[in-house]
Amino acid sequence: MVKFTVAVALAAITGTQATFTKPCNFPYDVCGFTLANQEFGYTQATLAAAAVAAGQDPNNGTILYDTIYNCLADGEIAWNHHCDNGCDAAQTVPNANCRA
Repeated sequence: MVKFTVAVALAAITGTQATFTKPCNFPYDVCGFTLANQEFGYTQATLAAAAVAAGQDPNNGTILYDTIYNCLADGEIAWNHHCDNGCDAAQTVPNANCRA
């Protein structure tokens, strides 16, 4: 597990969100709110692969989270296009019951 200081985490959040312009690949559950905690059986290698697929650093836990939940495709939250069960908008809380 990667540990961050508050300052580093905040810097990562503000520094990366503006750069999420590449469409993500979606062989993953992109809607589960606790995916990053691996509660759905995802290994660190799978999470890292999701980050790499989105062109992000697989060693940064904040980027792993943002890659899965907030990756933009054509200016919209990408995971919202890949769930049939009505995920909430990314500004609110992703629907943990929505599975790709």
